[in-house]
Order: sequence, then structure tokens, then C-alpha cells
Amino acid sequence: MKVLNLGLDKSILDKASSLPGRTVEYGDLVEKYTVIVPSQKNEKIELSKKVIIYGSGGGNKLAQLFYVYKKAKKLLAEETSDAITVQDQYFLALIGACLAKKYRIGLEIQVHGFEKYYGLRKLIAGYVLPRADAVRCVSQRLKKQLINDLGVKEEKITVAPIFVDTDLSLRGAGRRGNLVPGNFIFLTVGRLVPVKNINLQIEAMAEIIKKYPQVKLWVVGGGPERDNLKFKIEKLKLVDSVNLLNQKTKEELNQIYSQIDAFMLTSDSEGWGLAVIEAASWGLPIIMTDVGCAGEVIKNNESGLVVPVGDKQKLTEAILKILEDENLRKKLGENAKLAVNRLPNKEQTLELYKKSWEIAITRKL
Repeated sequence: MKVLNLGLDKSILDKASSLPGRTVEYGDLVEKYTVIVPSQKNEKIELSKKVIIYGSGGGNKLAQLFYVYKKAKKLLAEETSDAITVQDQYFLALIGACLAKKYRIGLEIQVHGFEKYYGLRKLIAGYVLPRADAVRCVSQRLKKQLINDLGVKEEKITVAPIFVDTDLSLRGAGRRGNLVPGNFIFLTVGRLVPVKNINLQIEAMAEIIKKYPQVKLWVVGGGPERDNLKFKIEKLKLVDSVNLLNQKTKEELNQIYSQIDAFMLTSDSEGWGLAVIEAASWGLPIIMTDVGCAGEVIKNNESGLVVPVGDKQKLTEAILKILEDENLRKKLGENAKLAVNRLPNKEQTLELYKKSWEIAITRKL
């Protein structure tokens, strides 16, 4: 089996990042695995005998998409693949659909969420997803959405949660134990973009510190919302309560996890929620909005507290529960860790990927 991947993540071009190593493992599943990503630099990187990565070249996004198509067309004309997999349900997916039709090969579309799902993007997704030979998504929530809202046939869909490489045996107990509510740190980790709705956490903290003035919120990440969040923190006089921290390495983030007491995610939309899975592997009590893996991994009052999207009052109530109920914290943290332990391991996840490619090939035949 030969697979051509149209990807989005430019970090695959950086051999120091973690993605190249994971990509080599994908290549081990097949005869040949080729990846093309939009990038300013036109380059070729051989990660292994089976895995080759191409940067498209192009000075802007539109040019890069054009060169992705051009490069993929050239590669397929020289040596056909059995399947195209696309890490996007919008513009790259449309390119993939055109190529799959032209060269009569299977098309798999990966769905990690529906961020920016409006306008032209919504029209493209509504066109390409039902026509794909296989669709791989990361949660049962997304599977239901694909079936009910986009008309994708269930037999085309493979649910493969994103594997998080966590060694549960190495996770310490951190600071959790007999804590007084005032001596408590909440953590959120993620891109600082509007869809993450970190504003909601900041607004809730303004209410919490009225009762527990020593409670802290640490926000780890980078992105375009940083200045807006900083302004809001200053406006609500939370400079001593909310800390904006830069992006961290894995080792630095592990050190932070060992110091905090609970985790929050308040996204308006989420395909899965990698940061939640990471936090759960540490046995942390988790509060999250009803998105992504909520209801699937983090179940309300069982392995976490799930609150409605955008509901500051319910979020504030959930924070108070975590602060004031030690037994609840312990139960939620332990159950969250167990839930993560039940997720597919690396080998099982890779087999799900291979299964989806095989579905794409079989349906095209």
C-alpha cells in the first residue's frame, strides 16, 4: 500500500520536533508514505526509506495550495499511490478530492474538529466529506456530527482518538492532598485563540477570588489572543491571580503539571482535547466545556465536571466544587486517569489508521 498525505502541520519539516518520528511510524505500516505540506520553502526531506516529506514552496497561502496540488500531481503521474489522506476537510480536502478523482485512487479525509466552519469552508466540507471514500475522526461526537449533519455514511467512518504518549506509571501525585481552598492552582494549556475562550476562565476567576483570594490560574500557550487576555486580566485586576506563561517544552510542561491542582478547558469547540488527555494522565481533576472528549473520556461527575459552552455561572460553580470538596477531587482525578488508560494504545491507534486507509482503497475499487 502506498499513501500520499496532504498535511497541514509544518513542524514535520523540523527534524527536532516530535512529528517526524511519529510519521516514520505511519510509514512503517505501508510500502511508501509521502507527505506534502504547505510551506514557504520548497524542500524535500527523507525521514526513512519509506517516508519522504515535501514542502510546497510559495510566498502566501494561496500560492502554497497551488504548489501542493502541482507537486502532488507530479508525484502521482510518476508513481501512483493507492490512497490519498488529507489532514483537513476544507481547501486541502478539495485538492485531494480532485486528485483522487483524476487518478482513481481512494480518498481519506481526517477530521479533527470543525474550527472556522462557515462560509466557503462550510460549503467545501459539505461537498467533499460525503464523497470521500473514508473519513477518520477523533471522537464519537464528531462521528455523530458527520453522520447527522453532513450525511457521511457510517461504514466509511473510523474513530481513532489522537494518541498521547504518556507513561502513566511515571505520573506523581503532584500537590494534591489535604489542600486548603485558598492554596490552589488551576491550569489551562492551549493556543491563545478565540475558540479556546480563555476569557471565560478569567471572568470566572474574578468571581472566585472574592471568596478565595489566593486561588491562582496559570495559562500556558501562545497565540494572537495574548494581548487581549493580558488587557482583560489587568482590567479585572487579576494580575496577582492569573499568570500568562509562554509555550513550554514537554519537560517544562511536566514540571508545571507536578505543581498544579486541577485543569480547565473552556473551548467553544474542540475536536478532541489533547491537553485534557495529558492532564487526565496526571490524575488531575478536570473541568471542561461540553466539547471534544467530554462525555467520552471526561464524563460529568464521574471523571470530571462538564459544563455548558460559554456558561460562566456553571463554570464558577464547578470551580467552587473542585476547591471545596477534597473527596470529589480525588474521585475525579483517579477516574480520569483510568479513562485515559482505557484509550487505544499506540499500536491500536496505528492499526485504526491503516484500517481507514484500507477502507478508502476498497471503496474506490
